[in-house]
Amino acid sequence: MEGLFINPEKSKQVAVILFEKFNSDEGIFGHNVMPEDLRPKLGSNLSASNVEKGSYENLMFITLVVSIDYQRNADQLWEAGRRTFEDERTRWLFYPNEVIKKSSMIVEAMKAHRLSEKPKKDAGIWFKVSKSLFEVYDSNPKSLIRECNDDALIIFNKKFDLRFKKLFPYLSGDKIFPLWIRMLHDNVGIDLKNLGKIPIPVDVHIARATFTTGCLTGKYKGTISHVKDKIDEAWKRTLEFVQHPKLAYRLQLDEPLWHLSKYGCTSRTRNFCPKRRACPVSQFCANGLVNVSATEVEIDTGESNEKASLGNFMFK
Repeated sequence: MEGLFINPEKSKQVAVILFEKFNSDEGIFGHNVMPEDLRPKLGSNLSASNVEKGSYENLMFITLVVSIDYQRNADQLWEAGRRTFEDERTRWLFYPNEVIKKSSMIVEAMKAHRLSEKPKKDAGIWFKVSKSLFEVYDSNPKSLIRECNDDALIIFNKKFDLRFKKLFPYLSGDKIFPLWIRMLHDNVGIDLKNLGKIPIPVDVHIARATFTTGCLTGKYKGTISHVKDKIDEAWKRTLEFVQHPKLAYRLQLDEPLWHLSKYGCTSRTRNFCPKRRACPVSQFCANGLVNVSATEVEIDTGESNEKASLGNFMFK
């Protein structure tokens, strides 16, 4: 792998534009709602209302659905989660004490509304996370949060504990765990300290948007997992140069970057992007090869062969 560069002057402009667009009525390509933002409904069809933000049901819905958010279409996953919760025959899946009692029924219950894509594996993860919450945290993720003094960094560092990783498979993963922490704040409304110290959850969309905007340039061929730390470090350094009244930490860029890639950069082929005219950061679009998928990343935007300015940082 050759060098990768970040130009903080360029990337800070991208960060501010995307953040402001995403948080405006205009959104990015007309979108500013994440798949997990829509809460399921409680009650009958005649008297249904959204699960209240910050409620136990809201917290369990977010925690358990995100725990199987690996190699999945996010829109389909969260819609399946809502349908599963809204169906009174399968709602028990979101209550750990019920999951323990009905363990033999999990596979079929998760298949009812296509919540599981890999039935046995997904059911195994769901059961293990529910069982661990039941046995260790009194069936409530808030007990874990309180144990960590409402400190996002202390919660995040749990993932390095081998026992914790066994108790919470996949939820404690490199992508899902920081994503869950962001959702605790954004979707459940839990006030957490030290959010600025949590890495950005790097998936295919975050990786693609980072490279297409030219915020990380050079040559690289490999997997997302081998370059995720460099992507996170790039946005961490970028935010050190940003002076904005509301944009303070890199987790706030997770949603804007995700939308940019999903609704824009995914359509790019080599140097051509059919969404360029509607793109809020098209002036920063990188030249060269940017090929990012779940299994392979190949970047050749050429700038690693150019003389780096003093304002650029190089990763080796």
